[in-house]
Amino acid sequence: MKAAQIYGERDLRVDTLADPKPASDEALIRIQACGVCPSDVKSYLGKAVEQVLPRMPGHEWSGTVLALGEEGKNSQFKVGDRVVVDWRYVCGHCHQCHRGAFNYCENRRKRVRGGFAEIGIAPLTQLRVIPDRVSFEAAAFTEPLACVIQAHSYTKIELGDDVVIIGAGPMGLLHLQVALRRGARVIVSEQIASRLEKARELGAHDVIDASTTDPIAQVKELTQGRGANTVIVAIGGFEPTRQGLEMAAINGWVNLFAGTYPRTEVPVDPNLIHYRQLRVTGSHDFTPHHFTAALRLIEFGIVDVESTISHRFDLDDVREAFETTAGRFGLKSMVCPIH
Repeated sequence: MKAAQIYGERDLRVDTLADPKPASDEALIRIQACGVCPSDVKSYLGKAVEQVLPRMPGHEWSGTVLALGEEGKNSQFKVGDRVVVDWRYVCGHCHQCHRGAFNYCENRRKRVRGGFAEIGIAPLTQLRVIPDRVSFEAAAFTEPLACVIQAHSYTKIELGDDVVIIGAGPMGLLHLQVALRRGARVIVSEQIASRLEKARELGAHDVIDASTTDPIAQVKELTQGRGANTVIVAIGGFEPTRQGLEMAAINGWVNLFAGTYPRTEVPVDPNLIHYRQLRVTGSHDFTPHHFTAALRLIEFGIVDVESTISHRFDLDDVREAFETTAGRFGLKSMVCPIH
């Protein structure tokens, strides 16, 4: 099979590898679609910590079951099933799993092969059958949407709240739609005009061009000087983080959704958090429940994911897909190994 592997900084090659063989509790899957995630790009750009090379990237993928291991013959799955894969293989019995923090499983195992390949492999427990009305490309958004749902589970949004999304990339646009479905008035701040236009199309009530104006002042103006009840920082970095804290109203919530690479420090006056009674939260990955919930949101059209796809690439052009995402050109890049 063909499969993409990272050998070093900006060194991504499509190799010919032996086809994998499923273990007793695994499925062999013909990959149909795999989305390019910022964490994939982080590895590609050499910013990942303790990265073992060569590395096969890709975790937002879906496909068709080609073969099942021995245990699979008596499972709910069959050859030909359309499936999406949850890459977080958790143990279910460690301290973190017992307390419900499955995204911090202490025994998480890397048993899902990377998605930028013609064939993938995954344990049966990590598969979800794709509903008939959902395309392979739409199903590939299940993992990123699950991360968004996880963040919202730690972020309070009441009906009618003013919510600001900083960053209108693919993840920010998912946050926008989930916040809308929670009954919020949503403001989106972004520097790229085309992304602001997409935010308008997806229902943002107000947009702020952060390249030409002070977004903090604009948020205050749009909220009668109060600031936002909730701010979701969907792009990493010093300045977005600073803006998120400054935009928040009294008793406001600030969720630092995006990671920051390279690492940085943000000087914060503790009085800002103290006197405004701000709740500052982080969010990391997702749990099995969030993954299942995300697929339902996609199935019933509650969140529109496919309209955020701006580029499609063949597997042989996967490096171009990574460069497109790294350069913030368009929105979501999707790699389709099989046509």
